Amino acid sequence: MLTVNGTVTRDPQRPQELFSLQQRRQLLHNLGHGRFEDVTAQAGALFQQAEVGRGAAFGDIDNDGDTDIVVANDAGPVRLLINNVGNRNHWIGLRLTSGPLPGASNGSRRDMLGARVGITRSDGTTLWRRARSDGSYASANDPRVLAGLGAAAGAATVKVVWPDGRIEEFVNVAADRYTTLNEGSGR
Repeated sequence: MLTVNGTVTRDPQRPQELFSLQQRRQLLHNLGHGRFEDVTAQAGALFQQAEVGRGAAFGDIDNDGDTDIVVANDAGPVRLLINNVGNRNHWIGLRLTSGPLPGASNGSRRDMLGARVGITRSDGTTLWRRARSDGSYASANDPRVLAGLGAAAGAATVKVVWPDGRIEEFVNVAADRYTTLNEGSGR
């Protein structure tokens, strides 16, 4: 494909190519301190295929404490990328809810998007996260909060700043699983 002044045109060397905007996926490993390493070559055969990706949604599909990815392709198959690297450290998963939903007879609750969460680990350090589902084009991410705890295996204290500004604290929130925190049930 050729790009001139931002205009993408078909490559004259490959006029038969139906999807001329195909690209290979990239996988980057966060080394910390703002540095990343390209580990695409070790990511498997799917990362060697070129497709026209149009959106990616991130979340813990298999509830094992790591982030998995669903990739939507233009006129192509949806790809589910399960993170099978495994957990080497502890984690905490939180679903923040309020409710019940208006008119819902089954007690369904709504996710509290925009809530901020302070997770104080057993070593005293606090991690801050936000409940959100925004992200890639035409995609919605898992609204649950997922945070790595490192070697800290003990229960955590969680401070939630709800979207209306009210603050609640939840103590002894278990590690290595998902816990639902409902607005109004903390202290």
